[in-house]
Amino acid sequence: MPRLRDPFGTCRSCGQRIMWVKTPAGKNMPVNPELIDYKAASGGKERIVTPSGVVVAGERCRAEEADGVGYISHFATCGK
Repeated sequence: MPRLRDPFGTCRSCGQRIMWVKTPAGKNMPVNPELIDYKAASGGKERIVTPSGVVVAGERCRAEEADGVGYISHFATCGK
């Protein structure tokens, strides 16, 4: 269960460090804590979670090409 003041935790399945981001629906989503630059693309291969919890289809890119920053959902990378 995420703590209100500390957004970090540990995945119970793989033991990796995670961060909790609250979605617009009020749910907590586990993400990998490293910020990445992304470019939004309707057919993008990755789902990026913005700091405000919105999920965007896109691709990683260089900072100068980025539409924003976000996190990769831990569900996509968990080594269960």
